Amino acid sequence: MALRWARLPQVETDEPLETGYGTATPRGDNLCNDYQQGLADAYGALATARGNRMRDDRELMLCDAGSSSLFCNVAVMRRPLSEDEWRIAVARMRSFYREQQGGDFLVFSAWPTPDLVGQNFGRIGHPPLMLRLPAPLSIERIDGFTIRPVLDARDAQDWEHVLVNGFPVPELQPQRPGCVLPGSALTAPGWRHWVGYLNGEPVGTASVYVGDHHLDVEYVSTMQAARGRGIGRALTATATSADPGLPAMLIASDLGRPVYERLGYRAILRYTLWAGHR
Repeated sequence: MALRWARLPQVETDEPLETGYGTATPRGDNLCNDYQQGLADAYGALATARGNRMRDDRELMLCDAGSSSLFCNVAVMRRPLSEDEWRIAVARMRSFYREQQGGDFLVFSAWPTPDLVGQNFGRIGHPPLMLRLPAPLSIERIDGFTIRPVLDARDAQDWEHVLVNGFPVPELQPQRPGCVLPGSALTAPGWRHWVGYLNGEPVGTASVYVGDHHLDVEYVSTMQAARGRGIGRALTATATSADPGLPAMLIASDLGRPVYERLGYRAILRYTLWAGHR
């Protein structure tokens, strides 16, 4: 049947339209935007609890621990930016991170960005952003292996020991207590952390930020000598099960992607990560 275009209503408009991206978009509208806003909220909460410098508006969430590791100095884009807006954003990031000494900073964007190499940024890559919808999930049993929540500073030191040496994070070696998860960080709302122990020795970590609409699984790491036993998978399953009624999301590596797929995660888009040089 041929369409009768003359009878169709006017479809063009000069009015601003909802894009589905940014802080003005209602939470729950779409998972991509929920993840990006939740990521900004998560790192903002952690930075506030640690007493780090932070600025947040409708475009950028910037936090700076003055750490030698970019995992503690984070910039999260809250909406897509045009080329002209990116030039302004780069200037803002440079100004913010130059206010104190520290290492590089990590830029998260769910949307494509301009090539920033000539502006003192380095490429990290386009890892998959993965989603797991709510469904039953069993945590496999591993002989001699237990998972404990991080409840105090001693637990936090075990968590840091594994992350720094198992992920690894060479710029934080040798590990200094409080380098990522000081005692004050345990008060950050929404965050939960776990350490995995094999025969009493800390060998794995996982964390999660529990938002209103999804779980953000972070900081999954395993010591080299303990890999190949399913420890990372078991810790990821624990974090994924923090609220069984919510979907879980995470940024994977291409190498780690099969591990998450076996837990029911599926890639939904390619993310963009940059390292900003201070």
